[in-house]
Amino acid sequence: MLAPQLPPQRDQIPEKNKNSPLLYQAGVFVIIVVLTLVVFNAWQIWNAHQRNLQIAGNDSENLARSLAQHAEDTFALVNNNLIDLSERIETDGLGEPQRLRLQKVMQIQASNFPQLYGSVVFDAQGNWILTSNGKPLSHANNADRAYFKYHLTHNKNTVYIGKVIRSRSTGDLIIPISRRLSHADGSFAGVVMATLYVDYFREFYNTFALNNNASLSLLLADGTILYRRPYNEDAIGTNICHSILFQEILPHSPFGNVTLVSQFDNVERVYGYSQVERYPLVIAAGLSKKDILADWRNDASLFAVGGGVLLSILLALGFVLIRQINHSVQTEVELTRTRDKLTQMNHTLEELALLDSLTGLANRRQFDIALKNEMTRAARNDRSIALLMLDIDYFKQFNDIYGHVAGDQCLQQLGRMLQSMVNRPGDLMARYGGEELAIILPDTDLQGAIAFAERVLEGIRQLKIVHIGSPLGIITASIGASAKVPHQYNDTPLSLVNLADNALYTAKKGGKNRVCSL
Repeated sequence: MLAPQLPPQRDQIPEKNKNSPLLYQAGVFVIIVVLTLVVFNAWQIWNAHQRNLQIAGNDSENLARSLAQHAEDTFALVNNNLIDLSERIETDGLGEPQRLRLQKVMQIQASNFPQLYGSVVFDAQGNWILTSNGKPLSHANNADRAYFKYHLTHNKNTVYIGKVIRSRSTGDLIIPISRRLSHADGSFAGVVMATLYVDYFREFYNTFALNNNASLSLLLADGTILYRRPYNEDAIGTNICHSILFQEILPHSPFGNVTLVSQFDNVERVYGYSQVERYPLVIAAGLSKKDILADWRNDASLFAVGGGVLLSILLALGFVLIRQINHSVQTEVELTRTRDKLTQMNHTLEELALLDSLTGLANRRQFDIALKNEMTRAARNDRSIALLMLDIDYFKQFNDIYGHVAGDQCLQQLGRMLQSMVNRPGDLMARYGGEELAIILPDTDLQGAIAFAERVLEGIRQLKIVHIGSPLGIITASIGASAKVPHQYNDTPLSLVNLADNALYTAKKGGKNRVCSL
């Protein structure tokens, strides 16, 4: 901040003061110093007031966005579990052997995620089929629940997050997350549901060191409260869709901060808010304005007293110091801007270095890195990893007949098709070389790998790329599948590649357009 400038001295002194010019100059100086002190201190106090509110706004917004990320990660874990269960059910069915395997998977999921209250599979009538604790309620039926009615009437492959309900078996408050089960013809087959403890969010939100008047809220996008700190069970389930936040603010800005008076306790707070990107959830984190300004009130009093003592030093050194600080800030801004540009360029180069420019799939370098990392992880966790090696049938003839441009377009179509089949974050589709593609499937056994490979072959056939050089008249492919639980010291990525390559050779030798495994 620039120190106030003294007005220029007059060239002429009024007649009545011409006998005491020094006294006049001293008086003028005292008046200027007093006025400067008053204005300077008032400005500093007001600026500190606004800065405290701005910092509180940034803190509350950052807190809301952090909690939104936590909520997204939490619900994503549950959603991934539900996707896994629904895929197993829709792929393998619910015969007795399949139920036993599914029961074990549900128990593992429940033990791995302590925040998970449990998971249940319902049939098309709402009857309990399986639960994660292995003890379905006899004659229990949940067809009257909102989530069941939603999936019954909505033929969408999306996750549904319901309002807080009370468990009929234990009485705990829980948040239901569910997905629809469908028959092969798309008709309703039931619901797979998992539930989160409301107390999980209560315990997590209580870990934050906040004043008693602060509030943290987890809400559905329709304004329904799932949890609110300070905890009040009566507030859970309340709908605040008519509040200013939902009516005027969220429709225009998915995140930010705003000062509002709470409709629950009439406390004025600086709220940070953030919509969860992948799920219909909203986070609101409010800091009491009174608490925010408590330290400011004390500091303002001390600053007003200390301002007189520091004024002489500030007047002498302020201008030089501010110029130096301003120069340093400008230098830092330029360095930061240059650093950000270099960082962005490095990120772009890193991404380009790991992608195949023709197909958009991972390139050989990324494949080698990913396979090594996944093999190490699988060995450490004693989990199976699968590898598919795919080779386009009669591709040399395709290039000879239609030209290399058409061959490149064919590879691009296959690349887009494979990218559309990625359902899990760890799955990797890569161009291994030429017309040979590779697919890494972590946490997948041989049976799962073969099933996925059959889906890939069917997807390629459905592209119906004409190829008169093939006996079938269209582009097909052969796939070699391998899967194993790798030993930490004896198995290498090359050994898994060799297995898949040998299986691919067998598929080629056996007539092509098929999946083979060793």
